[in-house]
Amino acid sequence: METNGTISRIDTPNAPELQKGDGLIAVIGLGATGSPLAHMLYRHYGDRFALLSDEAHAARLSSGKIHINGEPFKPKVITPATYEGEQVDILFICVKNYSIEETVSEIRGMISPDTVILPLQNGLFSYDYLREHLPENIVLEGFVQGPNTRIYGNDIVYQNPGVYHLGKNFTGLKGYARAVYDVIRDAGVPCELEDDIRHAIWCKLMLNVSGNALTALTDLDYAMFKHSREAQKVARTIMQEYKFVAATEDVLITEADIADVMHYFMSYKESKLTSMLEDVIKSRPTENEYIAGYIKRLAEKNGVNAPFIDMLYSIMRIKEDVYLGKLK
Repeated sequence: METNGTISRIDTPNAPELQKGDGLIAVIGLGATGSPLAHMLYRHYGDRFALLSDEAHAARLSSGKIHINGEPFKPKVITPATYEGEQVDILFICVKNYSIEETVSEIRGMISPDTVILPLQNGLFSYDYLREHLPENIVLEGFVQGPNTRIYGNDIVYQNPGVYHLGKNFTGLKGYARAVYDVIRDAGVPCELEDDIRHAIWCKLMLNVSGNALTALTDLDYAMFKHSREAQKVARTIMQEYKFVAATEDVLITEADIADVMHYFMSYKESKLTSMLEDVIKSRPTENEYIAGYIKRLAEKNGVNAPFIDMLYSIMRIKEDVYLGKLK
């Protein structure tokens, strides 16, 4: 099997192949998740890599002023207005959850039914939304764990790009996941091909639900977590509630899964702020609705008592409404 970075979609969905071609490998969203991925793909694939963008951000992205880890970053930038029919083979969607609807509107004119899409948002919302609104496309499932990206205007820095997890539980589409995995692995992107991506995503969401709002409300850096018994207690309590919510969706969260998340919190060696704490510091909207809010609503729908998750969501909602000026 060749691994030069394009996907050929054939009639039988359980037998995709990689083949030589001119199709683009694209990213939309140059934030904490998208920047390391875009940087490594650009370095490896050169002019076969592109950023997709709306008009508002295109000028900055194509200005030549952006540097990632000190290197000039000036890839091809494509907008709906500048699109000239280029085939996008793979699209990594790295925007925030609250931008998914707008992003789908932007990319409709720049992708084809043959474009394989991998969203990399926290939570579960983006997968269902993309499948509903782009039904002709293959939508894989994935997430990123552990990037420590810092963005200072046009200077983007990361020491740890994180690990990019991807897969597809439906057997007939696992070949597509393997093909995309090969593409990013060949570019040097740390990645894991998950046999049970659904369980892996629920475990990552458990980390987000138990950690993101907690850190955003307390200014808690991961490096501090191991020194706070109170934070550890709250996180464990939230994960126990989460386990029962997951069970109503036929997802088995075990005590070993909870121990793995706690180990991640306790053993992270570098200083790291969660994305939600970064949003609070910069007075930006958070993904609270798509993380704790998503599980809160599932608990209510399925009749599960989850008071800690409900409380964490509500306090974070109040904090965000205050600094965004929604309570005036």
